Amino acid sequence: MLGSKMGKIAIVTGGTGALGSAVARKFADVGYDVHLTSLFDAQVKAWQGPGRAHAIDLANLEAVRAFARDFADVHALALCAGGYAGAEIARVTAADLEGMMNINFKTAAHCLAAFASNLVAGSAAVLVGSQAYEGAAGSAPYAASKAACVTLARSAALEWKPKGVRVNAVLPDVIDTPANRRGMPDANFDGWSKPEEVADVIVWLCSPDAKVVSGNAIKVGR
Repeated sequence: MLGSKMGKIAIVTGGTGALGSAVARKFADVGYDVHLTSLFDAQVKAWQGPGRAHAIDLANLEAVRAFARDFADVHALALCAGGYAGAEIARVTAADLEGMMNINFKTAAHCLAAFASNLVAGSAAVLVGSQAYEGAAGSAPYAASKAACVTLARSAALEWKPKGVRVNAVLPDVIDTPANRRGMPDANFDGWSKPEEVADVIVWLCSPDAKVVSGNAIKVGR
């Protein structure tokens, strides 16, 4: 059983990405045994941060359930896996819709379903939404997938309140990542949130200090 003798367990999906790796390091800094996921074997093998990396296809519910069975209690679930692709409504394709729902909504939904029985009283899950969830011109599939994440977090918070498990969503604006800098080279990078700043909020939401915070969609940005 992975991590069964290591104290508090944190699962970070998309943990080799810019935000996920910052979250993994923050959890390790405050004493969690960290397990992170990536879709890509190469990223897992190259991981040199804290904890242990696992190659998991989060779009495959049965694969996620099998991963969850390797753990006993889980105390923090940070669902950072996701991605962005723009698409104008008039030109949207089935692949656009399926791609955004798969990478943003389904990955989160599969993890909540798979780890539902692992989350113990006092534990917490945090989903990464976006401030675009209320709508975004040129990015409707992305915005809709993030809106689904926000609703999913709220539903899970209501469903799991009786067993003492908290669920929230964080809503970053633009995060200062290499990919975003490449995509928007003329932007003012100083106005973007750093991955470590968003990670601070996620880790705080999983801490005892946030024991009365659940079912919220919390905007994060400068």
